[in-house]
Amino acid sequence: MKGTVRKTAAVIFTAFMTLAMLCGCARDFDAEGYVKACLDALYMREYDAYADMVGISADEAKSDLEGDFQSTVDEAFLGDTVTSEEDKQAYSDAIVNVYKLAKYEVTGSVEKDGNYVVTVEVQPCMIFANLEEEMTARAEQAVADGTYDETKYIASLNGYLNDAVSSCEYGDTQEVQVNVTRDEDNVYTISEADLTYIEGALFPGAV
Repeated sequence: MKGTVRKTAAVIFTAFMTLAMLCGCARDFDAEGYVKACLDALYMREYDAYADMVGISADEAKSDLEGDFQSTVDEAFLGDTVTSEEDKQAYSDAIVNVYKLAKYEVTGSVEKDGNYVVTVEVQPCMIFANLEEEMTARAEQAVADGTYDETKYIASLNGYLNDAVSSCEYGDTQEVQVNVTRDEDNVYTISEADLTYIEGALFPGAV
């Protein structure tokens, strides 16, 4: 199921970029504020600042981003006939809680020819880095106990994620660079590659 976690993260970023690209021209563009607003919307589900910069309502931002998130989770389970709907919903809830563990701080920016390089300090959350090993150990123990049940695999995954949320470990702080570029229509965007990169820095093993 590690592939499911990775797939969820990657597709969410694609949907997020589609919305972010709607951001139009603004006088005295605040690149640092823009990056923070994007990260807050994606990880913390705080939409006000992002919606204001993009020029839509907070309710629209919430509806679009959370709708895309749920669609992505549904896609991740496409063809899965053994997992209960309750466990699928619990997985969705667990991922939301994991994302809220993201630790980041926008610390500066440099402008050149209307484009910006924004510096973000991140502390890596190690939940996904240990996922494969932990899930393998749990499955082997269940087999040894005679309690292994394929239909409960996602329930076991949810248990691991929820346990990890309550005792999350972080790596050393590191800096990542985010490029905010302006096109010919004065629309500012963050590349999908940069968003995926910062996801990997925040949650090693997720992408």
